[in-house]
Amino acid sequence: MKIRRDSGFTLVEMLVAVMIFGLIFTFIFGVLTSSIAASKEAQKRMAVDHIGRFFIQKITSELTAATLFPITGRGGLLGRHFTVDGKSRDEIHFTSFNQTYYTGLPRAGMAEISYYFRTDKSGTPAFMRRESDIIEEPIDQGGESLELTQQAAELSIKYKKGDMWENAWDTAQSHALPEAISIELTLTADNKTYFYSAVARPQT
Repeated sequence: MKIRRDSGFTLVEMLVAVMIFGLIFTFIFGVLTSSIAASKEAQKRMAVDHIGRFFIQKITSELTAATLFPITGRGGLLGRHFTVDGKSRDEIHFTSFNQTYYTGLPRAGMAEISYYFRTDKSGTPAFMRRESDIIEEPIDQGGESLELTQQAAELSIKYKKGDMWENAWDTAQSHALPEAISIELTLTADNKTYFYSAVARPQT
């Protein structure tokens, strides 16, 4: 006489199945977590890269449209070189025919524009842009200033004269715009560095 066994899983089989499902779930969860983290990191990089590309394109466009009227004495370009904690924190002030403003001022045929760094009370440097639709001396004052970002770590600007590149420029002394202007902008985010560069050639 045969004894009929009830169908089902033994305790050992159930424990093995639970362990296998646990391993599979752990693997899937790890892959999903890594994918989400990678996606967020990629989005951060894209956001910083978008900011950097926009700023370098904007500065280059405005410097290409830089102008100087030596007969009337209106207009000019003043570039100063600064180093803070081993980092280049240059600033530049110039007149340009570029008509795109950030601070809502009326459009004008010509404007004063500045890019520079300003350190707040906490010691954090901020990358600034100044604009003024009134052209007057000195060209580095007046108008409205706007903080662009606190992710800018360095701004290095050089000015071409003949075969030489100079760290500073003043049209009050040279009575002319440089042949070319090299702009190098460095942004930092999450301990990562993003570098952007361009060359503007003013219509001298």
